[in-house]
Amino acid sequence: MTLVRTPSAARLALGLSLGVLAVACEEKKAGPSLNDPGHSGCELKLETLPGTEWVILKINPDKSEMADHGARLKFVTEDGKLKAKYNVQSVADMYTYRCEGKDDRVTCRERPRVKDFCQALVAGGKECSAAELKKILADATDKEIEDGIKAGMEIVNKYKDKPEWKQFVAQNNNLGNKLRGVIYAKLDSKRCQLRVTDNYLSMYNGKKVEDSNPVGTNPFVKNEMGELLWEHCENRTDFIPLNEGKYPADPANVGPQPKQTAGKEIHFWYLAGDAQVPVEGCTHKYDVWADGKPLAKGLIPKEADDGKGGKRLEWHYAHTFAKPSPNALGNVVQAVITSNCKEKKPVKKVACAAVLVQ
Repeated sequence: MTLVRTPSAARLALGLSLGVLAVACEEKKAGPSLNDPGHSGCELKLETLPGTEWVILKINPDKSEMADHGARLKFVTEDGKLKAKYNVQSVADMYTYRCEGKDDRVTCRERPRVKDFCQALVAGGKECSAAELKKILADATDKEIEDGIKAGMEIVNKYKDKPEWKQFVAQNNNLGNKLRGVIYAKLDSKRCQLRVTDNYLSMYNGKKVEDSNPVGTNPFVKNEMGELLWEHCENRTDFIPLNEGKYPADPANVGPQPKQTAGKEIHFWYLAGDAQVPVEGCTHKYDVWADGKPLAKGLIPKEADDGKGGKRLEWHYAHTFAKPSPNALGNVVQAVITSNCKEKKPVKKVACAAVLVQ
């Protein structure tokens, strides 16, 4: 069962054992209706967007409104340019978009994955050339185009004129092949919200096609739900949910136990092979999040005897979900790990685990 609906062709999944993953959005009712003309509003400008956080405003069947961090958007400044962190309503992914704006409108696009567009062009009967790619990806740099053609054609040539070519074409020449995310936001100072349209780009028969992601077009309001997670989950196999709080006897081969019981303690273990042995001069800490909200900050892995005359690091966190998962898709717990070693830059890693609480 696929959990994460991403705007890219290479959909990230948490694996069969993590097929229960989804954000359990803790929602709260907004105050007076933001659609009320009497709302006091706020001043929104392009120059003041960096540092602001926004969450989707869900309109319920009874017309009530609820802020929902399941779809969230944050504007930042990186390398002197406006960018956006956006999760496309994903349970574990966070994408970086490059933004440009004028007056009260902002357009943000994912970094162009030129390689993927190159493959789609060839699969659709077109030539993967700099000229063709520039028509589709006007904001791509010459270096991105050059590197993308090289990488894309290497893959194309592996399948061209081979039995697998038909399957390659089917995978790369279809409208469900999400190649690039794009969002359009209109600043609405009167209602103090953004009107966000969430789209993606695809290719079919050599032509660019733009369509809507499931988020569609909706109002986003400023985040008043507290601290939210803005990290992308890059490791979906090494953060393991287990029933017992004892360090696994065989950590390299332990299997996750994603089905859990409400009111019962769940033990999450980070068991990446390169993180089990202490390294002189290195220190570590980790934060734990549940469904995009913080659980614990500044945890330090425990140094323990490994039973073989040496030492090991034990990365552990226990959590109890008081209620069952809100639906059959479950809950997600994430660990954001920061390692500092002498004479090296800090290294950040993000791992996630899924549980279905019944």
